[in-house]
Amino acid sequence: MRSCKKYLLLLGLLLLAVVGGCGGIGYEVTDENKPVPIKSPEGLPSNPKILIVYFSHTGNTQLAAWQVQAAVGGQLFELQTAEAYPDDAKACGARARQELKENIRPALASDLTDISQYDTIFIGYPIWYGRAPMAVQTFLTAHDFSGKVLVPFATSNKSGIEKSVQELQAVCPQADFTRGLALQDIGTGKMQRLISSWLEGVRGEVDVFNKKRAVQ
Repeated sequence: MRSCKKYLLLLGLLLLAVVGGCGGIGYEVTDENKPVPIKSPEGLPSNPKILIVYFSHTGNTQLAAWQVQAAVGGQLFELQTAEAYPDDAKACGARARQELKENIRPALASDLTDISQYDTIFIGYPIWYGRAPMAVQTFLTAHDFSGKVLVPFATSNKSGIEKSVQELQAVCPQADFTRGLALQDIGTGKMQRLISSWLEGVRGEVDVFNKKRAVQ
């Protein structure tokens, strides 16, 4: 009970602290910034081998990752760059644009040594200039995702997730990708309902991938 209260307190503090995004790319401001518990999608395995990897600069994607974990369980891992992005939006945007333009994959402050025990890996990130931050590619290129299912989700002001997912698929062709989800109403009941509905579809896609592997 104490850990549950601590989690809810941290969640509330994060909601109060979250501000606009990097390089002028923020999130949808709403009047209902209160988290609503998600009911786990029926049919998900009770002890899934799930990893939830996310990169978050302003806290939006972190909140989304927490909410995904609340629904499916699994291990959380936050991607952090060795050289932190500036808090100043203009400076952060300039660095993000340079990395995207020049295909710079920034070094990570830390990484996982082994992902072999995970079958399904969620990848969360903000949409920066229509794409995923290059730190995500740093992580993907450092590991072997053969036989893994990757589940992408993103936080965004207006952009969709399709372009970023296509790039990640090109970087990681050995993995199976489910459909992704772009979230705008951060921390709201609407966001929770979108996550829950999306996860129902993800479950079906994961089942199809697993059955296909079983007969190979």
